Order: sequence, then structure tokens, then C-alpha cells
Amino acid sequence: MKKFTSLFLILVGTMVILATSKPLYLMYKEKQIQSYLNTTFTITQQDISENVLDINNNTIEVINTPKDDLIRLEIMLNGEKLPGSAEVSPAKDGNYTRGVWVNVLTIHKNEESSNKNDLVAIVQTTKDQASWNMYYIDNQKKMTANHVTNENRSNDPLDTYLIKNSGAPMIGYYTDINYASGNPLATVIPIAIAITGGILLLIGLLIFPRSKKKIC
Repeated sequence: MKKFTSLFLILVGTMVILATSKPLYLMYKEKQIQSYLNTTFTITQQDISENVLDINNNTIEVINTPKDDLIRLEIMLNGEKLPGSAEVSPAKDGNYTRGVWVNVLTIHKNEESSNKNDLVAIVQTTKDQASWNMYYIDNQKKMTANHVTNENRSNDPLDTYLIKNSGAPMIGYYTDINYASGNPLATVIPIAIAITGGILLLIGLLIFPRSKKKIC
């Protein structure tokens, strides 16, 4: 009976550990990426409360036009309209909710001593809050654009990093365990289950009957 119990605990503990190995690995990779980004870049949120911002030789303007019960948001960069717009619900003051639909951030590489090569990033959240228009602008007014969705993630973790800093902190680089559950404690669950499996495995090994040596 003792041997059966031991084998049962070893089997269950091993199965539990194997079942949690993938989410634990993905969580480890996410922390690695986050650590790299924190070390490599300094991200600073810019104030665009006046709907106009002059920064790094660029002028950014948010045009908010009432349309029926919604507000149509368009972004102007150096006098030219950027592709992509959003029609969003107004806030209580009748304006759009700042810091949710349009965010402007600066990206500084920590290895550089000056800010002259800093990039300006514009993150525009679409109405469904499941996709984002990303714009990167340098001090020479050169722009690159990218469109990111929950289903079609960017291969550049910096895109996700900026989205996390623009009203979607639960989105992940590899796993959506936080984003899907909406519960920050969701990351604790796989760890707790893995620890439980480890304890079961250890107990099973400790109580496994050992054969006694014969004394001649």
C-alpha cells in the first residue's frame, strides 16, 4: 500500500509539473524581454492635454470632431494627416478620454548620453481596444508605421512595450495569461500549481519504500 501511494504521488506530481512547464517557461521569457526593454530604453509619457505637442522637431496635433454621439479622432503630424482614425465615445466632459485613445511617448536609448536621437512614438488605440496604430518619428521627421492587433502581434517587443504603456498593461509578449483573465494573480496560479506538483513528487520520493540490505 505504501509503495502504491508513493508511486501515485510521484506520477501525479510529475504530471502536474509537466503540465505547468510551458506557461512557466513563457512567463520566464516575458520577464526576460521586460528586463531587456527596461534596461535598454527609457519610455516617457508626454502631455498632450492641449491636443498640440511640439517635440523633437515635430508637431503633433489631435483633431477631435463630434460625429453623432461619437468623436472622430484624427492625428496630424507636421501638418499632414496620419492614416487611420477612430470614432470613440466621449468622456463626461464631452471630450475624448486622453491617455486612452491617443498616447505620445518618447523613446530614449539608455546607452546614449544625449536625447538628440530619441524617437517619438504615437500609439493610437482603435475603438475595439484590440488593435493599435503605431507611428515612430525621428528628429529628421522620418516616420515608420505599424499596425498591431491581438491576433497579429508585432515581432518587435518594443511595439508591445509601448502598448503596455498606453492603456493595455495586461497584454503580453508571448502569453496572454494576464490579458485574457483580467486578473494580475493569474500569473501566480501556474507557479502555485507547479509548487504543489513539486511537493507531491517530493513526498512520493520520501515515502518510497527502500529495500533493506541483508545482514550476513
